[in-house]
Amino acid sequence: MKKILLSAAILLMALPLFASEFGGVTASPYLNLGVGARPSGMGDAYTAIVDNVDAGWWNPGALVKVENPQFDMMHNASFGGTNYEYLAVGFPAQQLGFDIWGTIGIYALLVRVDDVPTTKEDVNGNYVSNTILDGDVYGAGGTVFGAAYSWQAAKSFSVGATLKLINQKIALEEGWIPAMDFGILVNTSLPGFDLGMVLQNVSFMQMNQVQGAPDAPLPLNLKFGLGYKTKGVWMFDDDGNPKDTLALDVDGILPISPANMPFGVNCGFEYGMNFGDTFFKPRFGYRFDGNQFVSDLGWFNGFTFGFGISRNFDGADISIDYAYIPYGDLGQSQMFGMTINVGQPTPTPTPKQLNPPKIVKLKAGAQQIWVLWSLDRDSKTKIAGYNVYMSYTPGGKYYKLTYKVPLPATRYYLKVGPKLKSGVRMYFVVTSVDAKGRESKYSKEISAIPR
Repeated sequence: MKKILLSAAILLMALPLFASEFGGVTASPYLNLGVGARPSGMGDAYTAIVDNVDAGWWNPGALVKVENPQFDMMHNASFGGTNYEYLAVGFPAQQLGFDIWGTIGIYALLVRVDDVPTTKEDVNGNYVSNTILDGDVYGAGGTVFGAAYSWQAAKSFSVGATLKLINQKIALEEGWIPAMDFGILVNTSLPGFDLGMVLQNVSFMQMNQVQGAPDAPLPLNLKFGLGYKTKGVWMFDDDGNPKDTLALDVDGILPISPANMPFGVNCGFEYGMNFGDTFFKPRFGYRFDGNQFVSDLGWFNGFTFGFGISRNFDGADISIDYAYIPYGDLGQSQMFGMTINVGQPTPTPTPKQLNPPKIVKLKAGAQQIWVLWSLDRDSKTKIAGYNVYMSYTPGGKYYKLTYKVPLPATRYYLKVGPKLKSGVRMYFVVTSVDAKGRESKYSKEISAIPR
């Protein structure tokens, strides 16, 4: 942890020296826009709390939080005839047939500005709409295709990268260049607090501009954030399980190219309330201007607002999100989004009296491991079975080995193998399950290495 913080401090001190060599404008400025109605409603403060497939855009180091197939789509209707569409999908790598741990994400972003008539100078020096002459109209826009991969590098942090192909079109001029994002998400020792950092749009190429203008670099930004998540703020059910959530995030944005752009700060807030199987989540955020702390468009321009409604179904978790972003005299932007988490069952609360097995042991063999646990003889708990989970990294993420049905209450062991990788340490936890399918917390994690 100390090495990570020291490296981050050295990088932050060196960035102003690197940035002093750059200046001017950048190509594809839409790369500074956010995607997803949820983060937009939270003031684009999302680097440290992103937990869905949008991590491929916001912080690829957090993409590993996607543990089931997930789909996300968004439509943004903005001022000035600007619209952009966003679609993303994410899958655990093993579900795609890859023999690796981690998560893979793919996304596409399409930005489009309404066509405008071209103008042409007549013999008298007056500019006349070219639609009168030959009907020519031109537009502007861009496209981004991205592929991301993230893995849990250690118990305390995950890392990831996104490879992007970026397009920009202005009238008849068009260009394509590749770029990459690099991200990290650190789980601090403080409950609920995470640190995130991402370096966006790293490229050794420059984008073609309109005829006569020099090529321009992409907007190179360093974002770092502090996020906090918790459950059970004010609402609890009869068993004492939390029914509300709270999420806060503060992001700092340091523009590296162009260097003359101000440092920005974004803040976001979300509060979720559970009504049965339906969650309602109001949100708001504020984006502070780096020069005077308040935008030239007015103090209200910094605010963002939004809400989300999500519901758990058997086999899917569906969320509908909306965001409203004012831009003062320029107009406003409205975002509509939907996220579908496939394979996410309806969550069931954990009963107070249901505890995991008190004793769990491992016995390693040739390319196999035996998991053994103590049976609960207390009839009051009404245990109906046990689930066993395994991971290649300490602390998870865990994969359920008893994915079809729990083992019966009279069963006290599970043989894992015989095709495990020899010499690779594996981590296990066990949970108790009652007749309603409700699980206890994880047992104490233990590990072993198959021969």
